This record gives sequence, structure tokens and C-alpha cells, in this order.
Amino acid sequence: MLRTTLTIGRVVFRINWIIAICVLLFMSGLIRLGLWQMDRAREKADLQLTYIAAAELPPTPLDEVPVAGIAFDRMQHQSRRVVMSGQYLNEKTIYLLYQTFMDQSGYEIITPFSVDGLDLTVLVSRGWQSISDPAVLKQIQPAVAGNIVLEGQIFIPEEFPQSENGPLTTAQWPLQVRYLNPSELAPLFDTEVFPYPVRLLADQPGVLTRHWPGIVVDSGQNFSYALQWFAMALAVAIVTIVLSSNVRKLGMVPKIFIE
Repeated sequence: MLRTTLTIGRVVFRINWIIAICVLLFMSGLIRLGLWQMDRAREKADLQLTYIAAAELPPTPLDEVPVAGIAFDRMQHQSRRVVMSGQYLNEKTIYLLYQTFMDQSGYEIITPFSVDGLDLTVLVSRGWQSISDPAVLKQIQPAVAGNIVLEGQIFIPEEFPQSENGPLTTAQWPLQVRYLNPSELAPLFDTEVFPYPVRLLADQPGVLTRHWPGIVVDSGQNFSYALQWFAMALAVAIVTIVLSSNVRKLGMVPKIFIE
């Protein structure tokens, strides 16, 4: 039988099984979407804990950090503290444009660092400095000379921005760029370039204003989406009950549902 009548007290339900099955499948899909968003939120919360744990580990020598690709590295090495010895390549400083801090415009100062014992250059972000006149770019903080030891944190974005012109082959130093992409800057150096920038820790040689916000994995949006999917499933259930029963005649439905 395709139709069934079910009575519960004064409430009478008229069930069309084809429609009922379609409604149940639709609600199941909405609930599954909500549960998927909840799972994504939990994954992001776990990832946030991973980043916090990595930041609290003792510094790892940079040459002991395996690189396997941005997706894997972001999970394994985001905020990881590293230590390296070598010297700044002060003559090849890079200025990242349009960086703001405390409502002031300025630059993020990136000074390449040649690592001792490795054929490797690391783009070290020294921090932020306000500059009102581009003519004084070369006057930013005295250069740090000689062999030094640096500690910093690896920063790995979800993806690196791509410039319209692709990798650079020539540059006028100091170099001013809108986006920082190590792979695009690699041709400017005679050695391999570490694929991710390293942000200096406090009290390190050459550090400026550490303007970077803490790395936060936002799971709030996933919870919001989950709530929306669950609310839609509940709404479908309520509308189905109202339309397939006599609850309106019994005055058991708020006016908003009747209209």
C-alpha cells in the first residue's frame, strides 16, 4: 500500500510512502552534510593543536627538516622552530610592500640567509618597519654582518601567490615585491632556496617588529555551515509533519507555519 493512516491521540498522519522515502533521503543528505562539516571542524581543531605543539618543540636544525610538498609540510612543519648558522646576505634584502601594523603602513623586511655547510639560502623575515619615504629604504636598520646563529619559525601558507610575470631572473637590489614566493625568487640566487620563509623569534640578531598574527585555523565557519544544514533538516521535518497531518486543524501549529 502506498498510503497509510496513522493515529496518535488526536493527531492523524496521512503517509504517502513514496513521498516519505524521498523526504527521508533528502533529510539524510542534509544531516550527512552537517556531520561532514562537524568532522572538518574537528580536523581543523586538531590541526591547530598540532601547530601549537610544533611551536613548543625545541629548535630543530634546518637541515633536519624534511620537505615533501606544501600540503604535507603545512601539517608537519607549520610554526616549527628551527635553528641555523651562517650569515645574512644584506646586499640582497627584499622589501615586501603594503604591510600594515597598528594601522600604520610599512614593509616586511626579508633578508636572505646563507646557511653554513649547506648549499642553501633561506628567506628570513626579520619583521616589519614603517617607512614613509621609499628613498630611505637602504637606511633600514644597520646590516648584521658576520657569522651568526638564528632561531625562527617556519611559515607555510595554504598556497603561495603567483605573480603575473613568473620567476624573476634579474633584480635591482634592494628588491621590492608585492608577494613573497620563494620559488619565484630562487633564480636570483646561486644556491638552492628553502621553499618556505622563516620568521625570526624575539631577541634574534637583526629582528625588527614581529608583526605577524598568530596562526589560527578557523573552524567557526564549519560549525556555522553544520548548524545551517541541521536547521534545514529540522525545517523539512517540521514542514512534512504539518502538511501530512491534521495538526493545523487542531491549532497545534504556530501561525508562522500556517501562513
